[in-house]
Amino acid sequence: MVTTRREFIKDSLATLGFLALPGGLYAAPAGWKPKKKPNLVFGILSDTHLMVEYDGKSLYRSMTFDYVRNAFKLFKSRNIDVFLHLGDAAHRGAVREWDFHRELFEGVFGKREEGKGKRGIPEKIIIVGNHELFGNDPRIKAIWPDQERWRDNAICADVARHYERVWGESYSEFFHKNIKGYHFFGRQWLDISKDGELSGKREAPFSEFIRSKAEECSLAGTKPFFILSHRRHHFQFCKSLGEFPNAIAFFGHWHQSNATWQSIYFDRSTFGGFFPHIQVGACRFDGGNGLNLPDDIKLPEDSSSFAGNKQPSRQAMIVNDYDDMVVFERHEVGEGGKLGPDWVMPLGQYKPHPFSCETLAKTCGTPEFRKNAKLETAKKADALTVKIPMADGNPDSRVYAYNVVVVGDDPKARLFKSVFFSGLNLGIGHEPNKGITEVEIPVAELPAGKTLTIAVRPVSSLGTKGKTIGTTFRV
Repeated sequence: MVTTRREFIKDSLATLGFLALPGGLYAAPAGWKPKKKPNLVFGILSDTHLMVEYDGKSLYRSMTFDYVRNAFKLFKSRNIDVFLHLGDAAHRGAVREWDFHRELFEGVFGKREEGKGKRGIPEKIIIVGNHELFGNDPRIKAIWPDQERWRDNAICADVARHYERVWGESYSEFFHKNIKGYHFFGRQWLDISKDGELSGKREAPFSEFIRSKAEECSLAGTKPFFILSHRRHHFQFCKSLGEFPNAIAFFGHWHQSNATWQSIYFDRSTFGGFFPHIQVGACRFDGGNGLNLPDDIKLPEDSSSFAGNKQPSRQAMIVNDYDDMVVFERHEVGEGGKLGPDWVMPLGQYKPHPFSCETLAKTCGTPEFRKNAKLETAKKADALTVKIPMADGNPDSRVYAYNVVVVGDDPKARLFKSVFFSGLNLGIGHEPNKGITEVEIPVAELPAGKTLTIAVRPVSSLGTKGKTIGTTFRV
């Protein structure tokens, strides 16, 4: 049976009040806000990679605190209940690199007095990543050559002691926190080996730990609970928790941009389709967040290649929990703005799961050019330049890439080229060059013909395609 998008929405979401919303239902329309206040709000950072200078005290010369501070200010403006860091806060594994984060946090939220809670200060959940354990690096030992001083300044020398001193939280490999009735389960990175983290051998005990809390925490049902780690979990772990489709896992480590919907992992590759994993983009100094497609995702059938997007992007996420849905906000905290429409996951609608690839493709919508949008062409030196206007005609679906087709005398000798939208990794409203994406095609690659027809089609990160615009160019 083939279900249309309209039928899917009508059948699955009518009870949640979504029919009143225009446009894409899971990608919340611009400016849309739920009528009710969320039960819980948490802000997430990952892979901030702050690094200490060789004086052992100050931030490394090429770095800045701006992006992390911006994220904390954003989180405070949203009155978050919980702050999560998914690992690699420290770049070389120095305790001072953790201290930087705590000092920034306290500078924005205030300092919690010992033994007392302070209104407006969120709970903290901090995950240890692989970089936290890099303290044996010669560059760290050169800063603190004395063994005792090194033990006081390298996280890996005594992870529990340094964790508890810096964060004011007890340390354990696996942990559970109940915050406002929502359950968080975390796993720390334990060891570095040739294969990464003990070849994933600690996933099974972590699964057992969560299952041991299932009855006590009433994990079964539709209310979400959260699984936190630096590195993603694999098929057997996901399968062992398959009876909990209401689980939502968050991880970092990959530095994959949240500008792409492909950072939602559910039924791709070895995730198995049991519950979703959300990869949270990095907030590191160089703005590195990759847009390249994962190995198990094929390029759109009418594209030939994707060039990398060099636009720096410092990213953060805010998660809002309601009775009937979870809303994920994707933020850029360098220049500001959102990376695209919010992701909305209705609760209890798990067959099919709203974050399955099939369902997301139905509901993410299609990016579109505005009415009367036109291409501009010009010949410069040995290349044809095509200027593509920003395809922002559908605010519910942000453009990810453009498929460019050039046809000359022989229709079979067409040139295909795909390029990322130039502003993709920046927040809406902060696109460079007014959102225009320029494509240069070497003359040697152009098909033969005195008059060339050029067509451009906008594509979403899930491969859905909008309407084409075109023009002709006389060689």
